[in-house]
Formats: sequence, structure tokens, C-alpha cells
Amino acid sequence: MSVLGSIPLTSIKTLVAVAVLAVLSLLAGASLLARSAPSRCPGRTRRWLGRAVILLVPTFLIASAGALVFNRSLGLVKTSGDLAKLALLSVVGTTAQSGGEADVNAQSAAVSELDATFTKTEDGMLQTTWTGPSSGITQPVFVITPRDYSPNDGKTYAVIELLHGYPGGPDGTMQGAQVQEALNNAIDEGIIPPTIIVGPSLNVDEEAHDCADIEGRPAVYTWVTHDVPAMIRHNFPNTTSHRDAWMIGGFSAGAYCAIWTALRTPETYGAAASLSGYDTQIEGHMTNQGEQYLADNTLSTMLANRTPDGMRIYAMAAGDDAVGGAYTALKMASAVKEPDSVTTDVPPSGGHAGPLWREHIPTMLAWWGSSDRVSRAVGATSTAATAQSSEASASIVPVTTVTHEVRPTAPNGYLTLALLIAGVLVSLALTWLIAPRWQLRRHEGDTDDHADHQHRARHRAQRSGLFTSVPRPALRALGYLARLMSLGAATVSAALLVGIAANIAGGFYTSWSSIAQSFMDGLR
Repeated sequence: MSVLGSIPLTSIKTLVAVAVLAVLSLLAGASLLARSAPSRCPGRTRRWLGRAVILLVPTFLIASAGALVFNRSLGLVKTSGDLAKLALLSVVGTTAQSGGEADVNAQSAAVSELDATFTKTEDGMLQTTWTGPSSGITQPVFVITPRDYSPNDGKTYAVIELLHGYPGGPDGTMQGAQVQEALNNAIDEGIIPPTIIVGPSLNVDEEAHDCADIEGRPAVYTWVTHDVPAMIRHNFPNTTSHRDAWMIGGFSAGAYCAIWTALRTPETYGAAASLSGYDTQIEGHMTNQGEQYLADNTLSTMLANRTPDGMRIYAMAAGDDAVGGAYTALKMASAVKEPDSVTTDVPPSGGHAGPLWREHIPTMLAWWGSSDRVSRAVGATSTAATAQSSEASASIVPVTTVTHEVRPTAPNGYLTLALLIAGVLVSLALTWLIAPRWQLRRHEGDTDDHADHQHRARHRAQRSGLFTSVPRPALRALGYLARLMSLGAATVSAALLVGIAANIAGGFYTSWSSIAQSFMDGLR
């Protein structure tokens, strides 16, 4: 079981293996399909079972290969064991909790407890697995430094802490969003001051991650706000501790946590960024603390009820985001009180997917660098004017209303779904009822009814002059190719239907171009 649970789902080798199995199942199925014709497989049940297996196996493998491609684009699920846990959690759900938030006494750690050994990944990030002395959480932490970073370079560095969504991890999310490239470009262009980016893992157990320290669960809030910042300041001694130069941001579920955390910890974070976040928590054990708890921890409510202290918030979400991120941005903008501020960035399309986040990481950085509070906090040259005049800053789309329209032919459109269903039904009917009869020729000694039928068909073809000059091996090959094409059409269309249905249910992609982009990313 451990071997089955350790299959890497982000490996190109796994993808290739599944793709090869899919091709082999199609090739074998096209041959076996002829053998499941009525005269060759007596007994209707056995015949139908055989055809079902011939259709289901390649459909499953093709759908799995496609899922692996998209999974690789953001590294959402690392192993087959993680996938099994995720599937179990989606069925069973989380258990009710009545204890509310835990009171964790986060004390200053000894110097030795803050030591961490970082190694460089293949993608150029720094990685360590470290135990937080206050939270007790042991998880990976990834750090992206500018290409010319040195602890002794005489610069003071700002810090951005990025929180991944669920499912997912910091490395896959930051790689998929091309955070490292965006960081270096922004620094090189003078859009932001010297900055490092930190991505702590929130996958502290087998449950959907929380933002708060929930009684009976790992202390995630303490991990993110106390342990990780202390470790970063210790191991990267030229980073600042000034709140104006510390920002926390996140993607999807991590976006909600980022804003929630910043509002709860203004002494650490002076800015926060939400990429496709939501107003009320919808995942983890925070959802099991009662309606009043959820109401009190709704972001727009927290903004309206807090004493403003100059907190800066960037809220980006596509207008067609099915999760409601755009409405969240507008709610926060309506609730905020000066000197706090919320900058809304609501492009009309983009869904709830990686390509949108990749596109807006440079925008988030430009927004952050557009305030001199950041550069002053690290003693750097002002970046405000450069950031404000940058192309990334100009791409911000502030709106006051959101019109959520679904194009019928989009990947989340119901016309697309209807057309796929029709295509699947037609191709399945063809493959199930007709294609098995496109068989190999019988030998002269065959005398069953099917052979007689073929004999009569041969004579009809000869009378009409059809295929008289085609050699028997060629006819056999043509029959096989016809069955292969029919089986391929049926299984590929069925796999596409599964993918589109999952996309509609999850509200991820809203354009074919973003699907194509993620697909190409997953093949790299």
C-alpha cells in the first residue's frame, strides 16, 4: 500500500507511463472490439461486459493523463497517497469542533531553535524543512531571493509571505505562477525595493488547512505569523522587521487566510494581497465553529469593525470567478475605512486558475511598490513613481460593479457541456453497436452465420465493383483502423466530458486559452 501511495503525480515519468498505457489500451481495444461481436462472444452479458471494459479502461487512462498534465501546472497533489486522502476528505468531510480558537503562548525562541539549513531546488528556490518552536509544526518552507542576493551585500530586504491554496503547496504554486521571474523583473526595473519571498507550507495534517489556531488542531496561525517570520529574520539577517516592508498574500484559500492574518496581526504585516480569495471561510475547521464565528471572521466585516491603522490591501479576482472573488473585492472596498485602503483589480475574465495568478503577480508587486512606505522601511531608493507608471500597474482594472456572465461555448458553458454529451452519446453508440462488426475476414472454412453474412456482403461488393482490387491484409488493416478511430473518438470525448464537468463543478477555467496555457505548462 505504501508503494501505491507513493506514486509521484507531478513527475513527467508518471505522466508518460499513463499516456503509454492509454495508447496501448486503445490499440488492444480496437482489436478486441471485433471479438466482442455477437457471433464471437455468445451470451449478451459477457459481450456487453467486454465492450464496457474496452471503453472504460482507455477513457479512465486518458482522463487520468489529462488530470496529471493540469496537476503538474501548479503541483496541486504530489503523490497518489495525497490524492487518496483528498478524495476521502471530500467524501467524509471534517469533523465538528466545539473548542473554538486555541490560545497558543508564542514565546521568543532560543537562537538554536531558529537555525534552518536551506538547500537549493532545481528551480532555484531555497528549501528547508523546519519545526516551529511555538507551533510545533514541521513543514517545508520555500524562499525566493533575488538573483544577486547575499546576506552581506549591504542591502536591507523587504519580505513577502505567500500562502498557497487547497489543495496545493508553496513550491508548485510559486513555480506555476512564475513568482521568481516576476520578482527579479520587478527589482531590476526599480518597481519594488530589494525583496525576498517566503512560501510556508500549510499542509500541517491530512485536513484542509485553516488560518487560525483551532483547538485540537495544529497551530497554523502561530506557524505563519510567529515561527516563520522569526526563522526568516534569523537566517536572512538583512531582512527588515518593519511592518511597512512585510506583506502577506495568497491564492484562493490562501488569499482568504492572507487578508485574515494581516487584519489579525497588523504589528507584523502592513500590507496584504488577495488573488482570487473569498469573503467568508469555506474550507477547514474554521467552518465548523458556528455561524457567529463565521460572521465575525468575514473579511469585509473585520475591515468594517477594526480600528484603521493604514493597512494596504490588494484584492484581485476575475469577474467570471465562480467562487465569488470579485464580489469579495468589492465588499472589502465598500467596508474599508481610512487610512486603511483596498485596491480592487477585477479583470472581466480569467476564472479561478493558475494563468490568471501568473498574469497578476507582476501587478501585485507593482501595486506594493507604488507606496513609498515600503522603500522607506528598508532605506532604499523610492520606487513609487516607477511602479505607478509601469505597465503592470496600468493593467489594474478597478470596478464598482461585477457582471458575471458565462459564455455558452466557454469551458464552463452549458452549451459546451451539451455538445460534448451529444458527441459522447453518438460516438459511444457507434463504437458499441456498429464498430464491432468491422471485423477481420473469415477463413474459407468458416461456416457460421457471421461467415455467411460476410460471404453475402463480399458478393454484393463484387457485384458493385467495390474493394475487388484491395488485398485482404489491407481490408483487415482498414477494419482495424476504423475500429481504432471509433474507439478513440468515444473514449477521448468521454474523457473530455469528465474534465469539462469537473471544471464546471470547480469553477476553474473560463477560457480555452487559459486551458491551453495550463496544458502546455503541465507538459514542461
